Amino acid sequence: MRSPWWSDPDWEQDDRSLKQVRSAGFIFRHLSPEQVRPENLPPGRISIVRGPRQVGKTTELKLLVKDLIASGIPPRSIAYYPCDDVIHFRELMDLIREFVKTLRVQDMFGYLFLDEITMVKDWARAVKSLADSGELERVYLLLTGSSAVEIKRGYERMPGRRAGGVDLAFLPMGFGDFCRAFGLAPSQPCLMELVGDESGFAMFEVESTTRRDRYMQLLDAYLQWGGFPAVVAELVKGKTVGSETIGVYRSVMFSEFEKQRRSIPLFMGLMRKLYRVLGVPVSYNALTQDTGCRSNAVVQDYLGIFSGAFLGFEVPCIDLVHRRPFPKREKKFYAIDPIVWKITAEHAGLPVAQKAALAEQAAAAHLVRPLANRWASLGSLEGLYYFRSRKGNEVDFVLLYTPGDTPFGVEVKYQARVSGWDEQSISKGIGRGVLVTRDVFKWGEVCHIPLWAFLLLECGGKNQEGRGLSLNS
Repeated sequence: MRSPWWSDPDWEQDDRSLKQVRSAGFIFRHLSPEQVRPENLPPGRISIVRGPRQVGKTTELKLLVKDLIASGIPPRSIAYYPCDDVIHFRELMDLIREFVKTLRVQDMFGYLFLDEITMVKDWARAVKSLADSGELERVYLLLTGSSAVEIKRGYERMPGRRAGGVDLAFLPMGFGDFCRAFGLAPSQPCLMELVGDESGFAMFEVESTTRRDRYMQLLDAYLQWGGFPAVVAELVKGKTVGSETIGVYRSVMFSEFEKQRRSIPLFMGLMRKLYRVLGVPVSYNALTQDTGCRSNAVVQDYLGIFSGAFLGFEVPCIDLVHRRPFPKREKKFYAIDPIVWKITAEHAGLPVAQKAALAEQAAAAHLVRPLANRWASLGSLEGLYYFRSRKGNEVDFVLLYTPGDTPFGVEVKYQARVSGWDEQSISKGIGRGVLVTRDVFKWGEVCHIPLWAFLLLECGGKNQEGRGLSLNS
C-alpha cells in the first residue's frame, strides 16, 4: 500500500498532491466538512467518485486522509493506492485482502481509497467477489475513476453489493469557489428561498453589491478560463495560463475518446459545430453536417462519451404538460467548463465566443451542479431543460430537479438593458423564474439578478442532491 502515513508522521510535507495545494495558495474541497466525518464513512460501504481528469480527485483523497488522521483515526487503518500499475483484477483482490488482513489482525475497521480504479481491467469482478464473501465488512471503500464508460460498466455489475454506498461527481469549481480562491468569502443563499423573500433579496443585493466591481472583474476571468484547479492556481498567482497547462486539459478532452478508440478528428469536428451553435437548439441530424459524422447514431455515440466523461451535457426541450423531454425536438449543448470551448476554438482557429454565449454557458454549468451526483448515478443528466412555446418563444432553462417540483424558469439576458418584455417568456410560459442580467437587480414576480450574483447562489435547495449530500445518505 502506498500509505506513507503508516510510518512517517510528517508525510504531508513530501506528498506531491498536498505540495501542489500549498503552492496554489488556496484549498478547494469537493467534499464538505460533514462528508468527511468518520461516522459518515461507515465500514462495508462502497462509494464511487467520477469526474474528468485533473479535477482534483487524487488531491481530495489525500486531504480526506489528512482529515481522518486529524480526527483521531489510527493512520494504519487508512490505506491509499493508485491503480495505474495494477495489471490484473486478481492482483487487485490480493492488494485489498492484504489490507483487510492487517485490519483483522489488529481488530480494527478501516478506510481504503483506490484511485483510478478503471485502469484495472475487470476491476468490478474483484470488488464484487470480495463483497459477496463478506471480506469488505471492515472497510469503507472509496473508488475514483475518470473513464466514465468503465466506471458505469463496473457498478452495473454490482447491484446490491455496495451496502448504501453512493455515487459522487467531482466537477470544476463554481464561481463561489473561484472567488474564495482569490480571497473573497461570498454569501451563497439558496436561489429558491431568495426569490420568495423580498427582504432577503434586498439584503443579498446590498451585501453583494458592496463588492460588485471585484465580482465583475473575477467573472470576466471565470467566463474565459473556468474552474479547473490547475488553471485557477495560475490565475491566482497573477500569471497567464501557460501552454503546458492548456496541453494538460487538451489531453483531458481527448483521453476518454482515445480509450474508447474513437476518432479525435471526428470528435473535434463535432466540437467545432457545437461551438458555433452554443446556446442554440440543434438536431442530431444538423450535427452530422460539416462534422464528418456520417449518421445520427455516430453523433449520439460521441455525445454520449462527451457526457459520460463529464465534459459536457445536453439540455432537451421540456414538455410541461407531461413534465418530460420531447424526444425528437432539438437539444442545446454545453460544456462543463469554458476551458473546453477555449481549447476547441484554438484548435479550430475560431474567434473567442461572444460574452452573451459564455454567460449562458456559465449559467448552464451552474444549474447542473445540484444534479451532478444523480448524473453520476444514472449515467445521464435529468432535471435541466429549456422551453419553447408553440409561437416560438423560448426560456433558456427550466429547472425540474425532482418530479414533484414546480417548474422554474431561468432566462439569461446578458445585455445593457432589459425590459418587462424580457420577463414575459418566463411569466407566460413557465409561471415563475428569474431573469439573469448583466448588472441589474430587481425584485418582482420575475426577479432580476446579475450573472455575477446569480452564480453565487445555491440552486438545488436544501433537499436537493449536490455538494452537501452526505456520503452515507
